[in-house]
Amino acid sequence: MTPSTPLNLLRNPLARTSSTNIPDTTFAAPEAVQMVRRFHRTMPAYRATPLVALDRLAQALGIGRLWVKDESERFGLKAFKGLGASYAACATLAERFNMSPPLNFGDFTRPTIRRALSGLTLISASDGNHGAAVAWMARQLGCRSRILLPRGTAACRVNAIQAFGGEAVVVDGNYDDAVRKAAREADARSGLLIQDTAWEGYEAIPRRIMQGYLTLFDEAFEQMGNSRPTHIFVPCGVGALAAALQAYLIEKFSDRRPLLVVIEAAAADCYFRSMAAGGRSIVPVRGNLATRMAGLACGEPTRPGWEILRRYTDAFVSCHDAVAEAGMQRLAFPLTPDPPIESGECGAVSMGCLCHLMQRAAGQHGQTRLGLGAESRILLFSTEGATDPAAYRQAIRQAPHDAQAEN
Repeated sequence: MTPSTPLNLLRNPLARTSSTNIPDTTFAAPEAVQMVRRFHRTMPAYRATPLVALDRLAQALGIGRLWVKDESERFGLKAFKGLGASYAACATLAERFNMSPPLNFGDFTRPTIRRALSGLTLISASDGNHGAAVAWMARQLGCRSRILLPRGTAACRVNAIQAFGGEAVVVDGNYDDAVRKAAREADARSGLLIQDTAWEGYEAIPRRIMQGYLTLFDEAFEQMGNSRPTHIFVPCGVGALAAALQAYLIEKFSDRRPLLVVIEAAAADCYFRSMAAGGRSIVPVRGNLATRMAGLACGEPTRPGWEILRRYTDAFVSCHDAVAEAGMQRLAFPLTPDPPIESGECGAVSMGCLCHLMQRAAGQHGQTRLGLGAESRILLFSTEGATDPAAYRQAIRQAPHDAQAEN
């Protein structure tokens, strides 16, 4: 892919067909959703994030409705990741300490539990946002954290982890190298690994991270009331968020579910490449995974995410960085009277993708393949705010031409 072809779209022929090889999605069943939501409501910092309707932009794009779930202020972390880190850490520790259900964050403030936690270290690998969430959660629990980051991580992401008292270590390798090193360190240091990538023998905690994200989806559908989207666009790194969303949609709507479009950075599009090769096995992406979408710079899918997405997801998109930048500009400079939304590269790539498909002649084929048109009701997940403020300012230095004309 070159900048002249900023995105590629692939429909999945397996998505709506019957099969005997159906991956388990019951971790996202309605009772699990309510269990996770009850836990998050016990956290003092919990607030539902806004669902923003962009009616003017929907009109300009020629679609029926457009909503953006804005995660820029979740737990003060500027990203959704705290939902997964909090639930996975607390659910795992509750088992370790033989706590009685239901899971309640207040139980972790008991003096005996605090003393036990003081000697514990949470360990993880991250491109930034997940690491900050794990460090934040460690501070909430009164324990330590150690976060391994890939080579080239922006200083602001290191600083965000350190601001929560975490130890941030940049390794000589990419994100997947950092994951492997974090797993080894957790074993050597007897730490608790809070990782969203799963592999054989390490599946329970990644599954709980995916369950933590159920709060995000259920908030959005609750906020929509009687409306229901026809299409949902979501960014994808290792695939934990996207797979959790797909599982939620299957459990909630079954065959009547909205069409899901999973979007990756072209430099790390392991799902797209794997599906383009037939979807039977994973095709990893090696090397430095150079993209401005730092949170999507993951070259190897999480195993449960792969099984769910390859079997159920309707479409995969591989996007150049310019698509994310266009999405950031569109959200920062809306069409009046739509409100502005602060969205980083990973959060805004869905908007950039939608605008490309709906506004350019090159997108006509994509519109047809996805069934996009005047009756479409589209939900986007803006998964982060300006987690790299300098990069954000640089990306939105110029408004889209139509916003300049209106303003």
